[in-house]
Amino acid sequence: RSRSTLLLLDRSADPLTPIMHEFTYEAMVNDLLEIDEGRITYETEANSGEKVKKDALLNENDELWKELRYMHIADVITTLSTRIRDFVGSNSGAALASNAGADMSLSEMASALKQLPEYKETMSKLSQHMYLAHQCMDVFGKQGLLDLSELEQTMGTGTDAEGKAPKAKALVDDLIDQLAGMGTRNQAIRLIMIYIISQHGITVDIRKRLFDAAGLPPEDQSAILNLSKLGVTLDQSLAPPSSFTSMFRSARLASTGRSDVNSTYTMSRYVPNLKDVLSQAAEGKLDPDLYPSVLPMPAGTDAGAGAGARSVRRGVGGEKKPPSGLGKGTGNSRWAAQGSAAAAKGGDALAGKKFTGGRIIAFNIGGVTNSEVRAGWEVMMGNNGKEIVVGGTCVIKPDAFVEAIKGM
Repeated sequence: RSRSTLLLLDRSADPLTPIMHEFTYEAMVNDLLEIDEGRITYETEANSGEKVKKDALLNENDELWKELRYMHIADVITTLSTRIRDFVGSNSGAALASNAGADMSLSEMASALKQLPEYKETMSKLSQHMYLAHQCMDVFGKQGLLDLSELEQTMGTGTDAEGKAPKAKALVDDLIDQLAGMGTRNQAIRLIMIYIISQHGITVDIRKRLFDAAGLPPEDQSAILNLSKLGVTLDQSLAPPSSFTSMFRSARLASTGRSDVNSTYTMSRYVPNLKDVLSQAAEGKLDPDLYPSVLPMPAGTDAGAGAGARSVRRGVGGEKKPPSGLGKGTGNSRWAAQGSAAAAKGGDALAGKKFTGGRIIAFNIGGVTNSEVRAGWEVMMGNNGKEIVVGGTCVIKPDAFVEAIKGM
């Protein structure tokens, strides 16, 4: 087998992706729910009808997790609903449920399953993931993430859901309105960070208006100002972005209109920068000036570039305790698919997949996000024939990333 290519990347090259909301299953679980080292507590119903709490490990031993983790949350709920209905319909003991047919709510179906002696392990898993998916959607609703994510996507991609560039003043007005009604300070911090990073700096006056609208105390304002320590331009009047930042910005805007089966939802238009980098690496098109090689590159490549590495082929590798607290681990039109292929494939579709040439290993110093791991998997599942491994010094959770910046 050909020699592998190792890409060493720095988190400061893309501080935006860790704070963007992502609506695939794994990313939502890690962002919105309490999870530690893959362990999560969920509520279920015992045979007696009593509510009990159980611990679950979301890892490679959970086949359903492997299948669902990279899917959009809407597709996860649809998949689970279909399987529960199919199971209920295929069991003679489910007459109580079949009478209601497709009109049953998800909670009613989950309750009906508890009456079936056949459900046991399979139904326990389905119920577990249905509960977790609902928990994600509960937080999604309570925190108003639908409107928030629409604004995030517009800032992150440079265009709205219709592909139009927004007017600067209108965007600021929308941002201030959103900040005034934010439920949590960390969400407000993330939103202001996204605006500053995506605009390559803002004026001091606008920054003050945003801080005032969000009601941020000095310590939270410091977290935003500390972005400068990651190389983010805070003041729009300062020097223009570096060529490295410009390259990433161009790639992101170019990705907006790309037809991608895993990016078909209007609230999931943003493409992590790493996906473009990995696509270029797989095609042998990396810019050697931006990615100089220490050794001569393997045949068929043009450029090249540990701890806590995570393989998108095998899932989680060694997940060590990260430094600086970075990670301890549908009817609405805005959820509508833009393309005809709405349902994304899950993360366990590698059976029969053959790889050619050397592996591409991307290691991000400063941590890697769940969305970047998913992006690596999507590139690997393409037609380039390359096996891709994505890792970093830790797996980043958004709120922990904000706290780490605050403590710089």
